[in-house]
Amino acid sequence: MGVYVEVFNGMTYDEMLPIIKEVGFDGFFTNWEYATDLEKMRYYKNMGEKLGLDCETSHAVIPGSNTVWIPGRDGDDFIDLMKQNTDNCNALGIDTLVVHIQPKKPEDPQFEIGVKRFDTLVKYAKEKGINIAFENIGMPSFLYRTLDAFQDSNVGFCYDSGHEACCTNGYRHLEKLGDRLMCTHLHDNDNRSDLHLIPYDGEIGFDRVVNDIRACSYKGNITLELNYESYAEKMSKYDYLKKAYDVAVRIRDAINK
Repeated sequence: MGVYVEVFNGMTYDEMLPIIKEVGFDGFFTNWEYATDLEKMRYYKNMGEKLGLDCETSHAVIPGSNTVWIPGRDGDDFIDLMKQNTDNCNALGIDTLVVHIQPKKPEDPQFEIGVKRFDTLVKYAKEKGINIAFENIGMPSFLYRTLDAFQDSNVGFCYDSGHEACCTNGYRHLEKLGDRLMCTHLHDNDNRSDLHLIPYDGEIGFDRVVNDIRACSYKGNITLELNYESYAEKMSKYDYLKKAYDVAVRIRDAINK
């Protein structure tokens, strides 16, 4: 069980990667802004490898993902974009693409339209040897129904603790989806806004999160998804990432007890 991190605001990957290697992280994942840029993904994956860091997953493009559930050409175009993201993972040997199941509630969502579109993506990804990890945002019923619809070996769940708290407070997704858990995006917040704080710095109550992960018998990595901006005035990048590493190890060790 490795410890991984991605920081999507407040520092560049050129700054982040050498520091996370120094403080002890095993690797990182590439964020959605790079998902369609094969050369940028290749640059950072190669940079990480030279430092001895593993590139765990790729986060698929986020803007437009709500269109999957809405009639019209935009949803079809978005699935084509996901196929491009899948091709990039295949080209770089990244075995898992994290896909937002629902970034925000769309107008007139239609499950049958979305699941038919995702069926083409799942089949395409399987042909390419890529896992699809659907990540929780809002509308839990669509997440649960989607994972029920795809029992394929290359389909699983990316658990996002922050989204669970601020988008669907009161739900405990791992109680329903723990056996499909493929990867994690762990971060904290105030139960209202998607702050991406270091775990235990917000109000979620991470002992409960740890217990839920432990109950799944999860053996994958502990991966944090963070935003440095709210820490920038009080902590250096090094101190911030060292703190994040210490917390990731604390979570990993608690799960493994």
